[in-house]
Amino acid sequence: MNEIIMRRNVTIIILSLGLGACTAFPEKPPAAACVKTSQPLVLAPVSLPTETSRLIELMQYYEYLRKQPPAMLDDEYKKAAQDFSQNGSDLSRVRVAILLALPGTSFHDVNGALNLLGNWPEDPNVAPPPLDGFARLLSVLLTQEQQSANTVNDLTQKLKEEKKHADTLQGQIDAVKNMEKNLINRAKQ
Repeated sequence: MNEIIMRRNVTIIILSLGLGACTAFPEKPPAAACVKTSQPLVLAPVSLPTETSRLIELMQYYEYLRKQPPAMLDDEYKKAAQDFSQNGSDLSRVRVAILLALPGTSFHDVNGALNLLGNWPEDPNVAPPPLDGFARLLSVLLTQEQQSANTVNDLTQKLKEEKKHADTLQGQIDAVKNMEKNLINRAKQ
């Protein structure tokens, strides 16, 4: 379920970025050779603004992460966390948040990702760049995921309580049936 939510969220993000970046691309892009690699592709900025290039890099990074086995993700998380602790850049902050948001990993921590994104450095004199907007979007999506998980947990707990109550009622019904059988058997004798 988490993977479905994450894929939906990434699709929304990619579509949002694609629509916003359409005006940044030339009408006829130069031809590029396609190379398949397990390493994340880093596009060299041609005439794209730096922030848009960073967003593209993040999307490629997510695709790279999605295809990696869990053991590789542990190493990637350690590298990203170390990079963030050393330079504290916005890009490394978002990378760590993306890694923390990955479901099924040993380091999965939506609260940690939300904490990183919630403590985004803000400068009131500068208009928010696309990376800031992306971080806010990711934060909203993770908050919704967390709320969904909390709702599932609450409903699971209620279901367990209802099952326990139903089992108790079934036990009482069985006891009444046994009493009726005993009374009928006594009456026949």
